[in-house]
Amino acid sequence: MPDNRFTVAAGEAAVLTNDELAEEIAKTTNLDLETINDIIPLKRDKDAYASLMAQVNADTTMDEKLAFLQDNIQTVGAVAFKLLKVLV
Repeated sequence: MPDNRFTVAAGEAAVLTNDELAEEIAKTTNLDLETINDIIPLKRDKDAYASLMAQVNADTTMDEKLAFLQDNIQTVGAVAFKLLKVLV
């Protein structure tokens, strides 16, 4: 079944959103856009990164940060490991 115009439009919008997220991440890190897209190519990974960084920058205790990580390990854990692999 061929793609209809809505499927095509949704796909194009997803690519644009993913690129915009990568650009925002690049602005807040020492990583360039290409590196970010290599490390976390999927939109869901970029969303997880944003969630993780919000918690890192939040004015909360380390115990609260660790509780967040424990509660969200399935979504942010993989991103954290991908980033650490690049940084180490």
